[in-house]
Amino acid sequence: MLTSLITFFITGLLFAGLSIPLIRKKVKINNWYGIRLPQTMKSEAVWYEVNAIMGKYLFVFGIIISGLSAYFYFNPLEDQFYMVYLLLAVLVIGSFLFFSLSLKFSRKFGEEYILQKNLKVIS
Repeated sequence: MLTSLITFFITGLLFAGLSIPLIRKKVKINNWYGIRLPQTMKSEAVWYEVNAIMGKYLFVFGIIISGLSAYFYFNPLEDQFYMVYLLLAVLVIGSFLFFSLSLKFSRKFGEEYILQKNLKVIS
């Protein structure tokens, strides 16, 4: 069980660490790192805005995962598997919410960008 808790703890720290360049708007448009959706790839303004917002969510998500892992390390539950399943559920649900929010913000800022630039939307 200790290995699982350490793995979740490191995963949370990794999420938090990877979010910092996104929050600071230091990541240029690329095919590997950041929210890579059609709306974000078309405009640097949309790319930086969406990635900065989602970077904040990713940071909080990482801290929650690491925090829960540390809490369970120092305050273990009787059922060891319950801790791992709970952390896994937080990871899966959090990832789904992160994905949903990234779609929402990409669409929102993509549409605002098109309206500001008076561009035609290609369906």
